[in-house]
Amino acid sequence: MLTIDYLKTILRGEMPTSVTNPKEQIMEGAGGYDGIIALIQTKNISPAIILENSDIGEFLINPGGFEKTSQSIWVMKMAPKDGNRSKIQRECKAMMKKMISIFVEHEKDEPLSQWEWDRIPYGIRNAGANFTGYEFTLYFSENTDLEYHE
Repeated sequence: MLTIDYLKTILRGEMPTSVTNPKEQIMEGAGGYDGIIALIQTKNISPAIILENSDIGEFLINPGGFEKTSQSIWVMKMAPKDGNRSKIQRECKAMMKKMISIFVEHEKDEPLSQWEWDRIPYGIRNAGANFTGYEFTLYFSENTDLEYHE
């Protein structure tokens, strides 16, 4: 799974020029959808890349066992009043695709080594009247010991 420190490190110098201050623009959000929306509206930073740490997963009972988890990343920008939201969304989608290409390039790094990179669902998100962008989800699968031991 990704950490905020790894995300800031891997994206440093690789993202478009609009990410001028990764320390401030790449953030960690907790609390699910409502928490992410509140963070975006409170911080008021554009563009914002938010790593959502998910506490949701599932266990697969195979010999030994597997734990499957997911993490979402939000790429959001402020839309100007009466502006072209679809233009901003295209910019966010381009940033999202750039991030995914960086992840593919680094897929052997420890935080990405368990990444199931064969599918990455995504969708448009809006945060109030001001922000729009995309959320995409990464899936991870890790061997875990689910055998009963006395």
